[in-house]
Amino acid sequence: MGRQAAIGSRQPAAMSALALAPMLALAPAVRMEAGEPPPLHPHPDKQDRTHHDRGALQTMASTYEIIVRNLSQTVLYFHVFQKQASFQPPIASGSIFASSLGCQSLGNSVQSGAQISFVFERQVYAGAMTTMAPKPPPTHAPMLANAIGAATRFLLSSTAAAQPIALSGGSSGASPANCTTLSLDPLGLSPPAYQAGLADGSFGIDVPPYTPVPVAELYCGAAVFTGDGHIILSSFVAPPPNTTTACAPQPVYFVKTGYQPTGDVIAYDESLSARCDFTTGFGSVTATYNANGTFSTKGGP
Repeated sequence: MGRQAAIGSRQPAAMSALALAPMLALAPAVRMEAGEPPPLHPHPDKQDRTHHDRGALQTMASTYEIIVRNLSQTVLYFHVFQKQASFQPPIASGSIFASSLGCQSLGNSVQSGAQISFVFERQVYAGAMTTMAPKPPPTHAPMLANAIGAATRFLLSSTAAAQPIALSGGSSGASPANCTTLSLDPLGLSPPAYQAGLADGSFGIDVPPYTPVPVAELYCGAAVFTGDGHIILSSFVAPPPNTTTACAPQPVYFVKTGYQPTGDVIAYDESLSARCDFTTGFGSVTATYNANGTFSTKGGP
């Protein structure tokens, strides 16, 4: 199928699962290899910035790499997201949110010689995001006129924070820096320190008292940095106030077809995807989209 036909048959479905402020994020260390045609519908704020990413400063031993190859005859979008983390206190799966961590288009890899490379740091990050209005609202904030009457409201914006953090567990007697304290107004996360009682494989975020509202304005969980340093929450929840929220992320990612711009909140669905599992010790995984519409994966060093 020609490129124009592919454009006409696949409409971007960049709809957020939550009414969150847009995370103006760039693709996380996404590389397009030689021979790859440009993206079909490049987002003006989310285009590839391969040569200016944090991953370029990382050694291969400190990163995970997912290589995507397309053996179909159709130009397709591929996006990547992280396996849903588990949280304590227990939170229903439907209330745990996910974000697209990268999205690019790709033609037939045999004909074009092209492939996509998604690169992620192995370092775990605790993250938080708020869409709460600052107090008091700054007088210089941009305003929108309400269509009814003369009322005005502030444009929706978001603030995010992240800290590198250690997971609980490890050698006997270890005291990893496994917990960070969330502050509000302004949003921030403290440098992590050891807290006893957290389950192995998890980190903690001490959430202060606050008043939840019907449409959540505060989120926290696991985070990643994009290629140019923006923060995306990869698996996250609206935390209960005045408690420690424990998050247990895993270095497992899924690649699916479909247009899901980097930073958009997506419906979490592992079906019809390529599972890229780095808990097995692999440093790279190749996800191949076959001509029959299925995925196959192969781990590497």
